[in-house]
Amino acid sequence: LARHMRPRPAASGRPVSSSAHARHRIGRGGFTLIEIAIVLVLVGILAALAISTYRMMVNKARMTQAKTVLSHLTKTEAIYFSDHDRYTDNITLLDFDPVKYNYYQVSVVLDNSAMNYTGIATGLGLMAGDRWYVTKDRNPYQDNASPFK
Repeated sequence: LARHMRPRPAASGRPVSSSAHARHRIGRGGFTLIEIAIVLVLVGILAALAISTYRMMVNKARMTQAKTVLSHLTKTEAIYFSDHDRYTDNITLLDFDPVKYNYYQVSVVLDNSAMNYTGIATGLGLMAGDRWYVTKDRNPYQDNASPFK
């Protein structure tokens, strides 16, 4: 036990007491303000990137809803056309549930004596300003002026 309590010699050859060694370690144990500031800046940058990516993914999910709405519209219009030999612009005749798609309002414009149509999904609420189109060829496309690309 006495062997463990013996002071160690310093680089100068003089023994250093354990209390002096402990005081020296206590003074160097923390982080500087610059180190903490750098860590906080890095965490802020990572958080900003994560939030930006999250918002982009949410908008893409909502745009997927527009494509889904228009896909559903083309299927129901095809069924209506097979029964009536013409398309319709009356969404209720298509058994279309607008409550199911809460970010887009759907409308239909007939052309060529109801032998062709253009389906329009207009963004509502958070997606205001977004507009998608589809024709009977089933390829939805986004309006070039849309803020969500």
